Amino acid sequence: MRTKGRIGRLTVGAVLIAAAGFSSCTKMIQPEQLQELRTLRQKEAQLTKSIAEKEALKVKLQKELESRQQETKRCNEKRAFVQEKLNNFPEQLGAPLPEAPPPPPEPVKKDTKKKSK
Repeated sequence: MRTKGRIGRLTVGAVLIAAAGFSSCTKMIQPEQLQELRTLRQKEAQLTKSIAEKEALKVKLQKELESRQQETKRCNEKRAFVQEKLNNFPEQLGAPLPEAPPPPPEPVKKDTKKKSK
């Protein structure tokens, strides 16, 4: 109940202040004020356009970042898999193979061709 009374008083006070402020203003807008209003509207349009461009760029960069994070995650998983296989490498082979005997030396071939005269 108290808040309704406060809101009512604030509204009445705001209306009285606005009425007092507007009573001292002229009815016609000055050319300088009109020019300033136009420049402010142009700036507002430029800023709105700039904000839209920045937001689009932000969305694009967020998608690229997410893509790269997923790629990094896949690479880290692959690296962990390869590292695990490398750490277990000798164990996966089982017992070492016995050394093979050296190959026998090749026999020396004699020249069996006769010299013809």
